[in-house]
Amino acid sequence: MTTTPSPSPSTSPVPLLDGRTIGIAYHAIAAVRDRLLASHGLTFHRSVALKAIADGLDRAGAVDRVAATLKIDPARAHTLLDELTDAGLLAGARPSLTDRGAELQRAFTDAVAVLTERLYGDLPTSEREVAARALTHVTARADTELAAPAPARPA
Repeated sequence: MTTTPSPSPSTSPVPLLDGRTIGIAYHAIAAVRDRLLASHGLTFHRSVALKAIADGLDRAGAVDRVAATLKIDPARAHTLLDELTDAGLLAGARPSLTDRGAELQRAFTDAVAVLTERLYGDLPTSEREVAARALTHVTARADTELAAPAPARPA
């Protein structure tokens, strides 16, 4: 039986940026990210909350960033910070990273840097800049859609 080889990436037509392409890339990257997070005992949501505190934000600022980044209710962002406190990663009213939280944040950040280099490192800077601009515009438009009233359901 003879099979036709799949075209190589260099000979395949270049697709236009669309929701399907973004979705496929997102899910592939998220699967790799989630595996990396799990190896550090974190979820994506908790890693975003931990990063907000690592960046020096107070609780209110962290809640605002986490809610905006994850598109979640501020009450859920508060819960994430409480979970990190209960896990011994945050302490204090402000809060701040505990030694254990800082160690975890450093280890995860270092692992992400290595992963980022493997995934994006050999892409030309100009292509990364174009992709970043396009995704920034798409994100802004999606945020505008989310801020608008939800469409009515058909009767």
